[in-house]
Amino acid sequence: MSIKSVDDIRGVRNGAAIIRRLHWLDDRLHWHGFFRRSDLVERFSISPQQASTDIGQYQELAPDNARFDSATKAYFRADSFAPLFSKNAFEWLKSAEVDDDASVIPSESVPSPSHRTDDRIMAAVIAAYETRTALTIEYQSLTSAEPSERTICPHHVVDTRHRVHIRAWDDRRRIFTDFVLSRVLSARPEPSYPWVDVIADSAWNEVVDVRLAPHPDLSPFQRAVIEREYGMRDGAVVIPVRKALVTYLLDDLGLLDPVRDADGVPDASRGTCCLNPDELRPHLPKPMVTAPS
Repeated sequence: MSIKSVDDIRGVRNGAAIIRRLHWLDDRLHWHGFFRRSDLVERFSISPQQASTDIGQYQELAPDNARFDSATKAYFRADSFAPLFSKNAFEWLKSAEVDDDASVIPSESVPSPSHRTDDRIMAAVIAAYETRTALTIEYQSLTSAEPSERTICPHHVVDTRHRVHIRAWDDRRRIFTDFVLSRVLSARPEPSYPWVDVIADSAWNEVVDVRLAPHPDLSPFQRAVIEREYGMRDGAVVIPVRKALVTYLLDDLGLLDPVRDADGVPDASRGTCCLNPDELRPHLPKPMVTAPS
């Protein structure tokens, strides 16, 4: 069988496993610049014969990607290398960590407080969505001193890296909004309440562009490094995001308060500024006001 594309392999026996190994060869060339047959054997616990077959298939798919050096018995990345698969450096680092690959530089994540979620609550949310059955929840918000009862129709779970939210229709406020999952104290099915579908959540279904540029107070050299860091072209980058998620993106960038405040100016140490705050401001919730003690 002639192999002309990765899709040709999907239908063959063990095609998914073969593609994983070809993907690894492609990544290895891209990130390290070389591989040996023994690397493939050790990584996937396959025979040398199977490794040779995989390498042959890879070369058939990408004949200009690797050159064999008989002295070192290694395949080196060619100048004409063109990746067969998309690349993500952090995925490569994490997979190497899982596989205990000592040849790859270790990575570390900054620890953050654990936002616990109750498995029973999550199970209730999953079941509610599958059966399109509303939930009555007991919810403790930070704007009220005591829990309140809400009837909701959940349609997405949102992981902001800082906490997990449920995006849902809220019968009490008659809007789609976000509930912090760990603040849901109890949940029970409410089959008598008519389901409100995600199609009605315009803030979820509509996308807005967040336009970023280097902070104007940066030096030319600093601007250049920010443009490179964010992949900017012509001094700007556009990030499409659901209107419902704009707040979380800006908060992660350290730009939430400057965008929310019409006269706000971000700290230059953040590196970036937002070019279209007026367009984004209508999609931000009003700041929480704490009652005087």
